[in-house]
Amino acid sequence: MSVDPVDRPVIDAVVPARNEAPTVATVVEACRQCSAVREVIVVDDGSVDDTAERAAAAGAKVIHRGDATGGVGGSKAHAMEAGVAASDAPAVLFVDADLLGLTDDHLDEVCRPFLDGTATMSVGWFDYGAWNPLVLRLPPTTGERVVPRWVFEAIPPAKRDGYTIEIMINEVIAEGRLPTTARIMRGVTHRTKREKLGRLEGSWRTWEMFWTLLSLPLTGVVRWRTYWFYLRGLTVER
Repeated sequence: MSVDPVDRPVIDAVVPARNEAPTVATVVEACRQCSAVREVIVVDDGSVDDTAERAAAAGAKVIHRGDATGGVGGSKAHAMEAGVAASDAPAVLFVDADLLGLTDDHLDEVCRPFLDGTATMSVGWFDYGAWNPLVLRLPPTTGERVVPRWVFEAIPPAKRDGYTIEIMINEVIAEGRLPTTARIMRGVTHRTKREKLGRLEGSWRTWEMFWTLLSLPLTGVVRWRTYWFYLRGLTVER
C-alpha cells in the first residue's frame, strides 16, 4: 500500500564534500531539482579548494568541518554525521559530491520506493554495465541512498568512521529485517581518485580503499548473517 503524499516524510539531502569543486555544483543542482528533497546541505570537510563557495552559489546550505588546512576534516562518516545534525528532517538522502552524470531523475527514482513506503532504505548504484546484476546484490557501499534519520542515528558513534559507514547503515537495516530497494543510476559515474590525486597517489589510495572493503568479511565488519537478512529484504528495480 503506497503512502498518501501528505503523509510522506520530509527529506533533506546531505552531501559530504572534500575538495570536490569540479563537480559539487552539478550535484547540488540535481539534489535541488529532485522533487523529494526539501533542502540541500553540503558539509565542506576541510576543503582547500573552493568547494564551499561553489556549493553555496549553487543554492546549498553549507556547513564546515575542519579548516582550510584540512587539519581536522577528512572523514566522510563524520561529515555525514554533521550534515544529519544540521537537519531536522525525518529522512536523509545521502549523495556523494564527486558524481558525474547525476540528474534529478536519478534521485527521484532512488527516493520513490522510500516515499511509497515499500522500502526503508533505497540505494542507487553506479552503472557498471555488464556487472550490474552482480553489483546490485552486493552489500551496498554506494554513497547514494535515502534512509530515515533514525537509521543513521542508530549507528554507535564509535562506528561512524572511515570507509565503513555505509556498511554500518546496512547493518542497522539488516538487523531490523527492513526492506531495501536497489537500482542502477544509468550513466552515473564519479571522478576517480586518480583524477583527483594524480596517478601514483590516486592508484595507491584506490588500492587501499578496495583492500579495506574486500577485507570487511574477513574482519567481521560485514557479517554473513546480516548479509543474508539484507538479501531477503532486497528488491532490485529495473
